[in-house]
Parts: sequence; structure tokens; C-alpha cells
Amino acid sequence: MKIAIVVAGLIVVVAAVLVAVQPGFLKPASMALVKKSDILGFSPGMTFDEINKLVTQRRYRCRQIRDSYVLECAVDGAKVTIFADDVDPGNPDPKHPIWRVIAELNNPGPQDAAVKSISDQFNAQPTRDARDGWIWTVGRGLKLSYDGAALKLVDEAEEIRRGKQEAKR
Repeated sequence: MKIAIVVAGLIVVVAAVLVAVQPGFLKPASMALVKKSDILGFSPGMTFDEINKLVTQRRYRCRQIRDSYVLECAVDGAKVTIFADDVDPGNPDPKHPIWRVIAELNNPGPQDAAVKSISDQFNAQPTRDARDGWIWTVGRGLKLSYDGAALKLVDEAEEIRRGKQEAKR
């Protein structure tokens, strides 16, 4: 009986040491691949109704821009702007999916520290772009960029589609 107690104690100590040395030890392997894909809870692909529920739940201060599906929020020292489709083609009950989220930061601090923090939060490595600053691929088909003052999270396919529509005009 004493031997069983000692062995159980050793197992607990070894597990505690492993967790202290390697915090991800007890995480399932599938969790290691999960990437964050939102800014303050807002993510492309969400519907306008889901955004309104999030705003109510988290008590964000937001206002809808007149005659549009654009929402501006003041959240934790940042101005967050959420862009949704005005129309949902071919759908009699439009959901107005979100396609872009921009967070303008009041005091972002040193750019190197911000880039490292963003990389850690989104579990992704950035690439440098002369036009957009730093770019990460996060989630499924989402692109995150940071220019030193603002974070922009977009649905890449929707952004390309909108760019083509603008070019036709």
C-alpha cells in the first residue's frame, strides 16, 4: 500500500514538472493547430445578427453608420469598424455577413513588440509587405495585416471579389 502511494505521488510530481517545463504538454495535439481568427470577438463570416449579440453580451459601445451595415465601436482604447455586406445575393433572408474588421489602435507601442504579440496571439508567422506592413494568414481564408497603427482582418476571397467589382466600374 505504501509503495502504491509513493508511486502515485511520483507520477503527480513528474506530471507537474512536465507541465511547468512544457505548458502545452497536456493540450491535445489538435489544439496546437487552432488559430485565433478574430479581433475582440469580431470575425469575417459572422452575420450582422451575431455581431449585435456580441456587442450586447460584451457591452461594447457601438453605433451603426446611417443607411449601411457598417458598425463603429469603441473597445478597450481602440476604434473598431466592422463592415458587412449590404446585400446577400440570391438570399431572400439576407444575413449580411461580415467581410472586414479594422481596429485602429490609440497607443500601439513599439512595432516589433506588437508584431511579436500578434504572432503569439494568432499562432502564425508574419510576412513583410511594403504596402500593408505585416501580414498573417489566420483562420480559413482570412488575412490579418498590421501597419503600425491598425489591425485589419479580411475575408480574402470577398476582398478580391470586391476589388474586381470596383475595377469594372
